[in-house]
Parts: sequence; C-alpha cells; structure tokens
Amino acid sequence: MRTEFEEYISTGMLGTYHPESAMVRQMEDGRMDTVFTDTAQTDSTWDREMLIEGRVFHVTSVFAREPSATPTEKLLALIDTELAKESRSA
Repeated sequence: MRTEFEEYISTGMLGTYHPESAMVRQMEDGRMDTVFTDTAQTDSTWDREMLIEGRVFHVTSVFAREPSATPTEKLLALIDTELAKESRSA
C-alpha cells in the first residue's frame, strides 16, 4: 500500500477512499459500523477533511440515531415504487 505522501503525489488528494483499510466493529445493539482511520465520529455524524488540489474540504455525513428501516428495506421500497410508476405509465 502506498504512503499518504505517495497517494497525494499520484492523485493530488489527501484522504482518498481505501476500502481495504477500513475496520469493521460490532456495536452493542448488534449493528456493524465501518470505521476509517481518517474519520472522526461524534454522536450521529462522521467528519473528515479532504485536501483536493490545494483546497481543504470538510465532509460531514449525518445518520439517524434510530433508522426507520434497513438499507435493504429502503431499496425494496424504492424498487416497488419504480415498478408501480412503470405499471401506471404502461
């Protein structure tokens, strides 16, 4: 794996996405969380900084504390909605 400096020289970006360096941890409620070494978690947000072409970008992802549905359930609902739209337009 390349060093951060080598990555910066190659891509012009610090903080590039490397899924192979992610850590997975199981939470008390059984949920699995993916953690990246350059990411800080505070409450229900994930914060990181990215340097792209000399500019610093602060990226914050916000997640619901109590999700209303699993990602699979949301995807199935989206598919159902798309199929219903198709059947109405046909």
